[in-house]
Amino acid sequence: MFAALAVVVVLVFLLHASWPLLQAQGLGFVTEPEWYPYEDIYGLAPALLGSFWVVSVALLMAVPLALSAAIMSAELLSPRLRSGVRFSMELMAGIPSVVYGLLGLWLLLPFLESQLDLLTGRTLLAAGMLLALMAIPTIMVLAEDAISGVSIEQRETAMQLGLDWPALLYRVVLPQAWPGIRVAILLALGRVMGETVAVMLVVGSLDRLPEPFYNLLLPAQTLTSRIGREMAEADMGSLHWAALMSGGLVLALVAIAVSLMAQRSVRHG
Repeated sequence: MFAALAVVVVLVFLLHASWPLLQAQGLGFVTEPEWYPYEDIYGLAPALLGSFWVVSVALLMAVPLALSAAIMSAELLSPRLRSGVRFSMELMAGIPSVVYGLLGLWLLLPFLESQLDLLTGRTLLAAGMLLALMAIPTIMVLAEDAISGVSIEQRETAMQLGLDWPALLYRVVLPQAWPGIRVAILLALGRVMGETVAVMLVVGSLDRLPEPFYNLLLPAQTLTSRIGREMAEADMGSLHWAALMSGGLVLALVAIAVSLMAQRSVRHG
């Protein structure tokens, strides 16, 4: 009950803080393409699109790699090696996000600049790649638990029917483990969607829709990076403050939706 009350309090606070912007612009701020605080123009469309691309790149890179690692760890490695791999992944999950951001500045940005001939490595692609690295441990550890949880009886029955290991994996193990794998992906989605510091360091700060809209090689903003950059500049109670709070409200609503999807996956898995 306390947890449910805390969620309600957070939503009420964000809605109350965002109310001046809702009164001034209605829901049109969600699709407004421009963000000029000094002219009281606040549009979330560039940051929303940036968040979408960053999260999409992160999941497209992280899910295949993490799932492959989980399959290898659970099915092919010896118990000793499996324990070492899992411990390494848990260590990666515990590293503070600012450390990943600093590594991105030191290694990832120069690599993208040189390999893709860019003026700056601070791009949506860089942010997505960095978040993929941060999401891999979460998906891998939880997916490994789901794969290892498939009962020995089901495996033995499938092998008695003549299935070799690849067929056993694709027809028995992965379908049985899929609810747990799906929850792992949704939880990783929640983490990368709310990441601030690491993204802020590598994504750039361009408040503009990319041209074309799918261009990942341009500096941009996400909802979290915008809030992180501008919160100290906004006067509490101002329209600028309300606009930043509206970004937090959107993030909170999406996070709640992701959590509900994860819970539904568990119940109906």
